[in-house]
Amino acid sequence: MRALLLILTALCLVACGSTPSGDGGGTAYQATYDARLADKAQFGRLVIAPVNFGKPSRNYLAEHEARIDRMVAERLAAAGYEVLPSELFEQAWKEGVRNWGEPYNPTTGKLNETVFQYVLGETVKALAAEGRVQAIVFTNLEEMQVYFSPSGNHQAHFLGVTRRPSSRGGEGVPADFDWVQGVDAVGLYVNVFDLKLQRLFNGAGGIEVTEYLNLKPSTPRWTREKTVLNNDSFIREGLDLALKPWLQP
Repeated sequence: MRALLLILTALCLVACGSTPSGDGGGTAYQATYDARLADKAQFGRLVIAPVNFGKPSRNYLAEHEARIDRMVAERLAAAGYEVLPSELFEQAWKEGVRNWGEPYNPTTGKLNETVFQYVLGETVKALAAEGRVQAIVFTNLEEMQVYFSPSGNHQAHFLGVTRRPSSRGGEGVPADFDWVQGVDAVGLYVNVFDLKLQRLFNGAGGIEVTEYLNLKPSTPRWTREKTVLNNDSFIREGLDLALKPWLQP
């Protein structure tokens, strides 16, 4: 029961942490870090979960998850951790889903937190019994709303990064354009748990704005970029932020 309460609390914190404030998500994310995670005798063998901690990422972000996970794995290996095959987690997770059902309903877009708790709890028990994995790393690509400043360089600040808007399709942004409206962006959240579901680390970093200002209509509007997460510099900046202070660049 205590483990299930810990999952519920962590899910709530993730949801609260990904909710933007009026200034577009503030500056640097306030990470939490248990220094025991640096002890590789206790937590040297990690597995990166192929599922999110909570709701799945939006479809247009989910297609980039494998690449982000590879980058995280590279950072972990460089820091001296052994990254075990994600199939270890996946097999245990699928068994939990067979027993308890799928936690997320794509039709309604809702996560059944109780089912998620039971599936994750069973997954962790199976991993503990198998004996190799010492901690689990979750990497969530999460969409959020950010806001560009209405004056000056029209910058948006979120999860420790600063981004400027992109615009295409016209001669320039009208002087009376309303800048005070939410624009989609993406950030990376990293959570690490031991096999008692005690959280060892929680961090986040902003990556990029995923919409551009389309100047073709008579009234310009924000439009989804056809290609997202293709700026390696932005991704590495977000990854560095999401892993601090656990791992330094």
